[in-house]
Amino acid sequence: MGFTLLLSVAFLSVTHASITGPNSKDATVGESVELKCDFDTSYRDYQKYWCKGYYQRSCNVLVQTQGSERKSQDGRIKVRADNTKGELIVYMERITENDKGWYWCGIARHHNLDLLSPIKLNVVQAPKSLTKDKGLLRLFLTLGLIFGILMVMLLALVILVINKIRKHKYRDNREKESKIENSIPKSNSVLSRELEGGVTYATVTIQPINHPQEDSATYNNVKPSNSQEAIKPPVTEPPAAEPTEYSTVVFKK
Repeated sequence: MGFTLLLSVAFLSVTHASITGPNSKDATVGESVELKCDFDTSYRDYQKYWCKGYYQRSCNVLVQTQGSERKSQDGRIKVRADNTKGELIVYMERITENDKGWYWCGIARHHNLDLLSPIKLNVVQAPKSLTKDKGLLRLFLTLGLIFGILMVMLLALVILVINKIRKHKYRDNREKESKIENSIPKSNSVLSRELEGGVTYATVTIQPINHPQEDSATYNNVKPSNSQEAIKPPVTEPPAAEPTEYSTVVFKK
């Protein structure tokens, strides 16, 4: 019994002597993990691989190098061998619960036992608070984007309405201006008309009408006495009435 145990220890020592790695590694669901095994540079020309399984004799080879680097079929696992430094680096992306378990860094040797180093990969869930914060952040970003688009559309609508109101007021002012101009008298009594600064000036001259013949006839129908005839003042033509000018100022809105 003691001899068998000693033989097993000696066998493992020889098997693991030329390649070593961490005993275990922690990974988080949905994230990536990097593992590294060191090997003797005398094995630089040998193929290296990464396999999964509890028993080294029956582990499933996931990726085996051909040259310095190679990826798995699904693209999640990449193995790169730096033969100058003697490093075998394994990259695993998008970790899932099924990725947990035992893995082996291996060096294939023809007609001899492969060199292997075991690594236990522990997979844990991401913190719930972090996941929740990411969900809230995405929600806030989406709502902010929608709100920004709505505000831009509302601003464009307000500008469009203001422009239409301005055009409508300008058209109404033009119509009122035309009506005011058309309401100014067109007869010869209008001496001047000027439109300046939104104000219309109109000067109208009114000539009073005198009837001297009616006054004379009324005076002739009266028969004065001799004494009144003696003091009757000489008849003279009444002075002509001077024309009167009226100015009208119209303020436009």
